[in-house]
Amino acid sequence: MFKHFWSRSASISMALLYVLLGLVLILFPGLTGTVFCWVLAIAALAYAVSRFWFFYQARKDGFTAAGTLTLGLLLAAFGIFCIARPDVILSFLPLTLGILMLVDGIGKLPLAINGLSLHSPYRFPLLLSALLPLALGIVLIANPFGAAKAVIVFFGVSLLLDGILDLVTAIQTRRAEKSEYKDIR
Repeated sequence: MFKHFWSRSASISMALLYVLLGLVLILFPGLTGTVFCWVLAIAALAYAVSRFWFFYQARKDGFTAAGTLTLGLLLAAFGIFCIARPDVILSFLPLTLGILMLVDGIGKLPLAINGLSLHSPYRFPLLLSALLPLALGIVLIANPFGAAKAVIVFFGVSLLLDGILDLVTAIQTRRAEKSEYKDIR
């Protein structure tokens, strides 16, 4: 299981994606937060438009669909609020990111424990790639309403380090597999 996980190209792709996203978050924290709110607003407004269209079609067919209209209005209000007050939306971002980091760390913990029990040469990068997101997630959850830019940079550093550690582990595992394959031949 251990070798299968790290030999997949998806693991390397995800590690590279983490590194790239981490760099973007570190270099452009204010813009990243604003873009996040714009994307959220666009998604909410697009869904609101679809609810308004559904309401219109339902009314044309003789149905009331008042819940659809209400949902559309709430989503439209939320979309407008995201555009008008991104700072309020971003104040909840640290808690959300903390939960995501905690889930990521918990998800990697069995792999790290497996690496430790097998005395894998990659056990320390594995352990760090599980414990770092766990620790950072706990910190973000403990103090979620700090400055949004600082949290975005903090999350960017976390993603960058997590991606680098995953990448190092994946590369080392691939090298070990190649040398084992050469030894077999």
